[in-house]
Amino acid sequence: MVQAVGRKKSCKEILLDKKILTDEQILKVEEEVKKSGTLFQQCVIDLKLVEKGQLLKLLSNEWVVKAIDLSVMDVDPEVAKIIPKQSVKRYNAVPFAKEENILFVAMADPRDLFAVEDINLRTGFQVQPYLAFPEDIKIVVDKVYGAEDTQQSEEEEDKPAAPTTTASAAELADDAKELTAELIAGLDSGDEIQVDKNREESSDIMQVDTSAPEVEKLVNAIILEAMRLKASDIHIEPFEKKFAVRYRVDGDLRRATFKIPMSFKQALIAKIKIMSGTMNLTERRIPQDGRIQVKARGKPIEFRVNIIPTIYGESAVMRILDRSGSSAKLEQLGFLPDTIDKFMACLAKPFGLILVCGPTGSGKSYTLSAALAAVRDPAEKILTAENPVEYNLDGVIQVQVNPDLKMGDKVFDFGMALRSFLRQDPDVIMVGEIRDRETGQIAMEAAMTGHLVLSTIHTNDAPSAVSRLSEMGIHTFLVANTTECILAQRLIGTLCKSCKEPDPNPPEDLIKMLELKKIDYSKATFMKMHQGGCPKCGGRGMKGRTAIHELLVMNEELRRLCIKESSVGPIRDLAVKNGMRLLVEDGLIKITMGMTTFEELMAAAN
Repeated sequence: MVQAVGRKKSCKEILLDKKILTDEQILKVEEEVKKSGTLFQQCVIDLKLVEKGQLLKLLSNEWVVKAIDLSVMDVDPEVAKIIPKQSVKRYNAVPFAKEENILFVAMADPRDLFAVEDINLRTGFQVQPYLAFPEDIKIVVDKVYGAEDTQQSEEEEDKPAAPTTTASAAELADDAKELTAELIAGLDSGDEIQVDKNREESSDIMQVDTSAPEVEKLVNAIILEAMRLKASDIHIEPFEKKFAVRYRVDGDLRRATFKIPMSFKQALIAKIKIMSGTMNLTERRIPQDGRIQVKARGKPIEFRVNIIPTIYGESAVMRILDRSGSSAKLEQLGFLPDTIDKFMACLAKPFGLILVCGPTGSGKSYTLSAALAAVRDPAEKILTAENPVEYNLDGVIQVQVNPDLKMGDKVFDFGMALRSFLRQDPDVIMVGEIRDRETGQIAMEAAMTGHLVLSTIHTNDAPSAVSRLSEMGIHTFLVANTTECILAQRLIGTLCKSCKEPDPNPPEDLIKMLELKKIDYSKATFMKMHQGGCPKCGGRGMKGRTAIHELLVMNEELRRLCIKESSVGPIRDLAVKNGMRLLVEDGLIKITMGMTTFEELMAAAN
C-alpha cells in the first residue's frame, strides 16, 4: 500500500538549489520542454547540460529511490509485458526484472505513488520502483512492443474523442484513477491555500485543471478516488498528528492510499462547506448538514454531507448518492427464486402495506426503489416521501421531506407528506420510514382505503416488525389487516468471482447447521477465498455484496394471531410453519451455491 503523499523537490528545484544550472540554462531547458513535451530531466540530458550518470545519481539521492540505467541492460520481453501496455504508456514505466513476488519497475517519475499502487493492484506483485530516464524507457518499450505499434498507439490517443454525455462505471473508474494521481501529484503542502468561493454548485469534476487551486485539486482527488473504489461513504477525519481519509467499500472502511498534509486540514473542510452552499463557513462549534452536487463526465453524483466538531478539528462524512442508480432490478438483488415470486405477488396486489426492514446500511432504500421500478405503470400515479431522495425514478413523483422546515406549528415530516398525498389521488405510495405512531397510522389507513403503500422500519427480522408497530401504539387489528408482507434483509460479502476456489473441506459447524436446518447439500458447490486474493479484489478474496432475505407473507392464520399476540416468538414460529425461510437459512443456501462463506453469514445473521 502507498503510505504517504510527501512532496519532493522537482528536478528543476534540485538543479537550482545545488547551483548546477544557471537561471539562463533553466530557461533554455523549459523552452525545450515546451517544444518537445518531454520531462525536464530528459531535456537536461538532451541539451548536454549535465552528464547522464551525474544527474541520475543526483536525482536518486534527492528522491531517496534507487536508479537504473536501462541503456546498458537487456530487458526480458516477458518481464516487460507483465504490466499492461496501457499502463506502460500512461505511467512511462516498464518492468526490467522480477524476483519471486517483487517486480522491479523502471519509472520516469518514481515519486508517482499512485502509479506504483495501480501497478501493484494490476499485477499482484510488490512493486520496487527505480528511477530511469524517459528516453531509455521508450527504447525498451519500442523493442518489446515494436516502434510502429507504439507510434500507432500515440496517434490514436491524439485523435479527438467522440462526444459523450455519460460514462460507464468502468470508464469513470479508469479515468478517476488517472486524474486522481495527476491532481495529487500537483499538490504543494508548502504553499498558502486560497479557497475559491465562486465555485458553481454542480460542476464536472473530470474537467478540473491541474493548475486549479490546491485545495480544489485535493477535494476532487478525494471524490475521484471514491468513484474508483465504488465507495458508499467518504470519511475525512482529524487526529492529533495526522489528517486521514477513509472510504466505506462493501460495508468495510478502507484507508485511502494517500495521506493529506496537515496544512490542508482547515481549508479542506472549508472548501466542502463552500461547495454545499448552505453550511456556515465560520461556525466550527456545532454539527452541520448539507448537500453537494457534482458531475463526472455528465454522470450526476450527489453527496449528503455531515460535519461535526471534534477535539482536533472538524470531521466530515460524505454519503454518496448516485442519482443514476435508478435502474435497479429486483432480480439483481440476490433473491432466491421462490422468495422473489412471493414478493412480486404481493407487489401485484392493488392495496395493502409492504414493509422492508433491517438495520442501517442493509440496503432497504435500494430494495424499495427496485420494488417501485417493478410496479411502475404509466396508468398509475406513484408518490414517494423520502429523506433524502436517493434514487431518481422516471415516472414517479418524488418528494423530499424536511423536518427542519416549519410553518407555525406544522412540520414538513413524513406524516404531513402522507396526509397531503391522500389528496393527490395516488395509486401507489412510498414513505421512506415508519418511525412514529402518526406516520404508521396514516400509512395503514391509506393501505386500507385502496392504496398500495411501501415503507421501511428498523427491526432485526420480519416478525419483530409487528411487535415494533404495536409498541408505537398502532392498533394490532390495523397492523394485521393492512400488512401484506414484511421483507427483512442483510447485506453480506461475496467471494471474488475471479479467484474463489473450491472448498473440499467445509467447516464442521456449517455441515451441522445445514443438517439442523434440513437443507440439502448433496449437490452443493462449497467455495472459499483464495489466499492473498487477486488484483481484481485488491488481495482481499471478497468483492461485492449480496442480500440475504426473510419474507413473512401474511395469511388469515397469521392475521388472527397478530390481532391477539404481538410477541415475536409465536409470530416467528407460525410464519416458519407457513413457509417463511429465516435469514440464516437463506444465507446457508447461498453458501451451498458458492456465493459466500460461513464466516460472512455468521457475522451478518448470528
